[in-house]
Amino acid sequence: MKNSMRVIIICLIVLLLSVMTGCQLAKVDGAENYNNEDRLIGVFITTEYLDLFDFEGYINDNIGSLKGNEVMIGSNAAQYQGRLYAELRQKTVTNEETGEEIVTEEYIFPNYQGIFYYSARVPGNGEHEGYITTGSDEEISDGHVSINSSDQGESISMEGTVYVTHGTEKTYFFNPVYQSRDNRVYAVTGSGYFFSDAQAEGTSFSQTMESTYTTTKNGEKIIDSISVKISFNFMHPPEKIAVLQMSADGFPVLRKEYSPGEMPKSIDPEKDTDYFIVETIKAGSNDEKIISRKLYGRDSDSIEAFYCREDGICIKQWVQINWDRQ
Repeated sequence: MKNSMRVIIICLIVLLLSVMTGCQLAKVDGAENYNNEDRLIGVFITTEYLDLFDFEGYINDNIGSLKGNEVMIGSNAAQYQGRLYAELRQKTVTNEETGEEIVTEEYIFPNYQGIFYYSARVPGNGEHEGYITTGSDEEISDGHVSINSSDQGESISMEGTVYVTHGTEKTYFFNPVYQSRDNRVYAVTGSGYFFSDAQAEGTSFSQTMESTYTTTKNGEKIIDSISVKISFNFMHPPEKIAVLQMSADGFPVLRKEYSPGEMPKSIDPEKDTDYFIVETIKAGSNDEKIISRKLYGRDSDSIEAFYCREDGICIKQWVQINWDRQ
């Protein structure tokens, strides 16, 4: 975290069941390496506190130890931590080039707003074998998931970035997501972090959740691990995006301007285009205009651009460059 970041940690009742810590598929053999310990598989980021603690049940069971009007949460409180269960639903994705429809499965939290990023096991059935699916909502940019499996264990590394406007003043709650041996996926209440509206562009904050699990199979120790890192990067909101196609001698071939969120899915270069320059005009502090430029050569197969939503989240778009159609 950079020095200019001001983060105020919100005091919460944080009760975790273990150490606190797009779609990719990988075949798995099942859950034979699992013990009875539920495993961390991701994070569900919300702007509202997940009030899952059974406070009434805790009071009823501990009424004899209460003193006056004060309620002190004791070490036995973990059993009262509630769970928010996810649902596994089918999703149909259409290949825009071929028109082929592909049916996939994803975990969601119905009726809850948030940013979900996970790597979970989907059990096999009569139609397919079990596999690992990694999913993320559109708010996750620059996502990267690495799954390494060997006889000694499995390691999963997940990283992603959420871009937000520099004027955002909001609390984000990082709620750990677990999967039980019977493959049920659930979130528990996590920690909240408050971001002030004074963040400068380029300021960042990262939160990492990690867990390690040790089991024994046929007398051999197996160590599985997972790391989930989420970074929040602050940026000025773009107001206009200009795409310039440039010739090899540096002269403009074509210039087009777009509003954020209206970039095409792909661009065909003109005959004389050798590279692209993308200008992004942003709204800075005190109504100043900030212009950033980025060059994309023939070794680039796509252009990146952002648009920011009303909630302050900025979504990264990728525009394919069709060099083969030049």
